[in-house]
Amino acid sequence: MSQDVTPELNLVYLPDGRVVNETNQDPAIERVTGHQNYWVAADLGQANDYTAVAVIKDEALPIVDGSKVIVGPRRRSIVYADRFRGVSYVDVVDHLIRLRNAPPFGGKSELVIDGTSLGRVVSDMLWDQGIDHHAVQMTGGQQWRKESSRYTNAGKSFMIENLSVLFASGDLKFAHDLPLRDEINSDLASFSLQTTAAGNQIITQSRSAGGHGDLGIAVIVGAFASQYLRPQMITTHTLRGWY
Repeated sequence: MSQDVTPELNLVYLPDGRVVNETNQDPAIERVTGHQNYWVAADLGQANDYTAVAVIKDEALPIVDGSKVIVGPRRRSIVYADRFRGVSYVDVVDHLIRLRNAPPFGGKSELVIDGTSLGRVVSDMLWDQGIDHHAVQMTGGQQWRKESSRYTNAGKSFMIENLSVLFASGDLKFAHDLPLRDEINSDLASFSLQTTAAGNQIITQSRSAGGHGDLGIAVIVGAFASQYLRPQMITTHTLRGWY
């Protein structure tokens, strides 16, 4: 008795984040384009506060589905987290640029920062160096709007709810060996939703000596960007799964 064996695909990871299946010039095998990209997200603090960075891996790879090759389900995971303080904005900018260009992120990563308040200074410094990035300015309300090629305004409660939905649905997970995972969870738990006397819902955040919510903000910003902002690097082809 013969058994059906699902063939394994030979995937080719291109430098720009595209992932294609090798066809070996077999006309019976369709070439399909998936993606593997990274969102490098940062919450920026003053000299005595923490600056936090989180990286979300975002991929949808070609898979075999019956007799066809298709783009598989989109998967996102937090694969890197770090925080530091006591450094100048110049050093912060240099660090973000080096991190974005470091393996495996180099050539297929998007840099996104909290552009609120002091983030505008870092955004201007990145812009002056010709570094493409997204600057997300946190606002009130339940909406988001693209203000320019660089700036996006988004309601803080909207962004937190987006992260909650992504975690609850399993669309975003932690890498199993992620350092600072407990600290991220602690930061996220510090946010709470309250209703004012006027009936408006607002987000409040308890500040802890351990992290001050910085890692949580970095993850919130990165998750929002991965869900709603189109990667700037994609100009000549469309990858399935972007919103």
